[in-house]
Parts: sequence; structure tokens; C-alpha cells
Amino acid sequence: MFPKNSAYNLIIVGGGLSGLAAAVSAGEQGIKTLVIEKGRTLGGDGNYVEGAMGVDSFLQKEKGIKIDPTKLLQDELNYSHYEASAPHLRKYISQSGSVIDWLHSLGVEFSKVGPQGKSWPTIHTFAGGGHAVIAKLIPQAKALGVEIVTSISAQKILQHNGHVSGLVIKNEATGQLRELTANNIILATGGYVDNPDLIKKRAPATERLLSVSDGKSTGDGMKLAWQAGAEHYQMGAIQYGGGAILDKTRPPFVHMPEQLAAAATQEAILWVNEQGERFVNEDVNDNMCHAGSALLTQSRTFSILNQETVDHLTNVGLYKEVGNSPVSPEKFEHLQEEITRDLQNGDKYLTKSDTLAELAEKLNLPNLPQTMRRYNDLVAKGTDTDFGKAPAYMTALKDGPYYAVELGIGMACAIGGIRVDNNNAVLNSYGYPLTGIYAVGNDAAGMLVGDTYAVTLPGSTAGYAVFSGRNAVQSITKTR
Repeated sequence: MFPKNSAYNLIIVGGGLSGLAAAVSAGEQGIKTLVIEKGRTLGGDGNYVEGAMGVDSFLQKEKGIKIDPTKLLQDELNYSHYEASAPHLRKYISQSGSVIDWLHSLGVEFSKVGPQGKSWPTIHTFAGGGHAVIAKLIPQAKALGVEIVTSISAQKILQHNGHVSGLVIKNEATGQLRELTANNIILATGGYVDNPDLIKKRAPATERLLSVSDGKSTGDGMKLAWQAGAEHYQMGAIQYGGGAILDKTRPPFVHMPEQLAAAATQEAILWVNEQGERFVNEDVNDNMCHAGSALLTQSRTFSILNQETVDHLTNVGLYKEVGNSPVSPEKFEHLQEEITRDLQNGDKYLTKSDTLAELAEKLNLPNLPQTMRRYNDLVAKGTDTDFGKAPAYMTALKDGPYYAVELGIGMACAIGGIRVDNNNAVLNSYGYPLTGIYAVGNDAAGMLVGDTYAVTLPGSTAGYAVFSGRNAVQSITKTR
């Protein structure tokens, strides 16, 4: 169904976390606002986020957590090799605590605050997950007079004398077009992780990259901005989720909640390549983006377990806390059940053999026996002199039966392609704003990163979605 009116002060393209945060902020300012969402449901990948980054929030004050924002800024700039925009990142950090407080004032609840793996203690975990946050924002926006329509996509930004004049929209159900009048457009379309052509420009070995997005993040915001004269900015980063089960028959999200996926990718046992050789310290998965990059350096990758490790994970407990997975119990009580089921189903990503030689032959991993002897010898000595794996996570794999899980690389989001200023206004190639056009969330978050996502600052994507949505609206309010 088309929007009720033909003219608005603000049109927000995308009904995910950043778009809805902008919508509530606009409603609070009394701006006549329309949100259009090309899908049939709202929330986008915001439904699946774990928590939001914040510094000096009410919850951190309660817990006595103190963070030096200047030190954090310097650390993140170093992490990005200074490809991140220092002024933009500084503004985000300085206002991130108030973003958490604002969400709290809207009724959003947080279960905890702290680090995630080896990181700054910045992630404010949402009670009930991202879906609970979306469920708060939608009625808030509507109560404030914001109009929200679904199955409506943006086709072209209209401009007159260098300023936004409107938007061409399409009814996804009927194919009909309409022109709307608007003074301001906010692009909040979720980045480009579901656009294979754009992903190919950013990463190698795309056949092993598996999107775990909602499927709607196809770079719409980038294309709309570029068409309107925006700079073709650096493609930013892909947020790799570390390893993921390489299943060529089912969507990647099917395996996300499975304990076998967490055991193969998060438990730091043994990873080998297409030759059956180790290629990295497996505890690299403490940083899921670094793990993804390491996996991409090889042509094929396998995670090796044996029955002893499966029994330990099932009955005793985890070797290490799972930090980057939806699965984080104390034990993997269903791991053996999942393995038995997948073997009975004949799933190609899982291979079982009674002996190591048999496993190597089945998968054509010629150097696997030699690799296993070397690895077990390093475990016995207590020091990984090959790659520096933490001694606490060195676990021997002495006896069969053995299991090999073939791994791809999960992608949660891809950010970049649009350059914005400190007000989230979209810039042209001369560094000047395209008047009336703003980009927020993943469409603009390339300003915060270098060649990899900032896992050291957990919750930064979700926190930036809310911050940038509010930041753009505040800028619009000042120019009214």
C-alpha cells in the first residue's frame, strides 16, 4: 500500500534499527516523517543484534566501569590503520553513553554490560535480543505520528537546484511507481552484504562467504547516494562471523544456533587447510573478523574434532567461553545428537572416520597425519611454537573416531561505500554535503573502520545504528 500523503519533511529509506531510531527521534521533534521498508517486515538485521556500544552510560556508572574515551579513540584508530574518520568516531564515542540512556528511557532493557572476548567493556547486551528493541521502537514511532509502510522501495532521489526535492518509490507488490515530495532523505538500508557483485569487489573467495543477514541488505543506499552524486567511497569492511559450516544445500542461518557449528568454529581445537596443514593459531576466533580473514587465506578449511573432545564438550564443559556465537551454554548437551543426525542425513560438510589415515584419504588431506603428530607434540610440551596458540586452549586429539567439519566464512554485515560528515550528511567527491541527503547505520558505518570490523569495540554496529539515526535527525532539526 502506498503512503497516505504525497509530501513529507523527511523520508527514511529502510525500517531497520537505524531507520527506526531515526523515526522515533524525528517523531520526538515533530517532523512529518515517513518510513518506507522494501520488505514485508520491519527491523532488518536489527532483530538479531546482541547489544549496543556505549561509553559512560547509566549502566556502566552503576557497575563502576570507567573508560578513557581518548584512549579508546586512539586504540580504534590504530586498529583501523587510521582509515577510520577520527572526528566522526570521536563524536560517536562521546555520545554513545547518551544513546544507551535514550534507549533505556524508551523502555529498552539491558541484561548486562561488559567486554566480549578480548575487548573494551562497551557492549550493553539487550534483554530479549535485538527483536525486543525493534518491538519497542515501532510503536514509539507510530505513537509520535510517524507513518510506516512496508513493501515499498526507493528508486531514485529527486533533486532541484542542488537540494533534495523528493523520492521516486515503487510498490513491490504491484510494480507501480509514485513520486513523493520531501525536503530530506535518510538512507538506512543496511549496507551491501547481500549484493554478490559488491562483495566481490571487497573480498576474495566469495564462493566460501556465507551471508547470515536477512537477505535485504543489497546496497540500495549506496546506489541511491551514488546516483545522486555521492562520492564512491572506500568499501569499508565485512563483518566476518569467523568460521561457519559450509553447507551448499541450506541457507547459512540454519546452522547458526547449532552446537556443532559453535564447536567447530569457537572451541579452538584444530583447523587445517586443503593440504591437511595448520595455518593459524586457532584461538584467533577470539576476534571473529580476524578468524574470517585467516580462513580466507586458504582454499579449503576443516575443523577437526575427535570423540574424546566431543564427549568432553557434551558431558564435561566447554574448553573456552563462546564469545561470538548465538550458542553459549556451559556444555554442548546436544552436540552428539547433532553429529549423529547429520551423519545419518549424509550431510557433505561432516565426515567421520575411525582412523586419521582414513579421514585424510576421504578428504584428500595428505599432510593431516603429520600435522596431527606435530600438533599433539606441541600440546604435550605446552607451547605452540608454530603459531602461538594460548596454552590454555591447546587440546590433544590422540585417538579416533575423528570428525571433520568443512568451514566457510560467515558474513553478518558489510559496511561502507558512502562518505558522510559529522552530521551524517552524504558527501560528494569534493567533500561537500549533498543537501538534504543523509546516510546512517551500515550505509555510513564505513567511516568507523579500516579493512576489518572493530570487534575490539563490541556493539559498535548496533550502537552506531542508533547514534547515527539520531545524529542525522538532530542535524535536520537544526536546519529547519
